[in-house]
Amino acid sequence: METTEILVVSIGSEPGEGEGTSEVEGEGRWPVVARLAPSITIYRADAKHLPELSTHGRLAIARSPQGEITSSGDYTLLRQLDATAGLFVEAWKAAGPRKQSSRPGDGRNWGDPEFQPPDQNPNGV
Repeated sequence: METTEILVVSIGSEPGEGEGTSEVEGEGRWPVVARLAPSITIYRADAKHLPELSTHGRLAIARSPQGEITSSGDYTLLRQLDATAGLFVEAWKAAGPRKQSSRPGDGRNWGDPEFQPPDQNPNGV
């Protein structure tokens, strides 16, 4: 299964209202890939979860493994971000397609039942 990364932006509902938090209740459902506190979190989730994650912020942007971008929410919110957060979002969006790795288990959690560790070193080290 190919997973998507979903970036959630959560700041006050009105400009100048202050920053909110991007933490999502029940966050354990989706692994956190990156966070720029307090208002931006990137989750690893299936694209079908975009509408659900978008309810936890004012904007959610999904990037598929092929680099396709879809969003839900108020895109003008990006203009309210400070320079650091704005660059963070733009760099994430520009990352493009992910290349397939030939390494077994690459990109999977070690606790994932389908994780296969790489073969042992032939030298026994």
